[in-house]
Amino acid sequence: MTVTPVPFDPDLLPAYQALHTGGGPPLGPETVRAQRDGGGSMTRPIEEILGGRPVEFEDRVIPGPAGAPDLTVSILRPKGGVTTPAALYNIHGGGMCMGDRFWSMESFVELVDVYGLVAVSVEYRLAPEHPHPAPVEDCYAGLVWVSEHAGELGFDPGRIVVMGRSAGG
Repeated sequence: MTVTPVPFDPDLLPAYQALHTGGGPPLGPETVRAQRDGGGSMTRPIEEILGGRPVEFEDRVIPGPAGAPDLTVSILRPKGGVTTPAALYNIHGGGMCMGDRFWSMESFVELVDVYGLVAVSVEYRLAPEHPHPAPVEDCYAGLVWVSEHAGELGFDPGRIVVMGRSAGG
């Protein structure tokens, strides 16, 4: 696959370099793969994250956008049943080019345990291999699926909070 870089105004480069304090090269089509590989795993195994809390974990494959691959979502629910009929739908950070549905999983486990609600985190295709709008369309397809399966998952479809950090926010 050939990736065509997004045009970048060279006049903005000094401002970008002033903001980029990571010490490495700026994130771009040439560096994203190395940054993905060099960052290692930012998550612990799910069993360790659950840590004996009364929270059920399930991965499920759901339909992606029309004509696109299926998606995987991770679903967390209280073992004793949902007590707050609401759901959190998470879109992970990483600039739509890094990360996975397990980023910030510790906080979802905590929220499910404390508030008795459902949490769903979507795995979406990443750029630059899958340029815009693919990642956004995946996230939306996941949200539609969550809403359509509210009864099965045990929450009110009118009570979905869409959340995320960084690009997911």
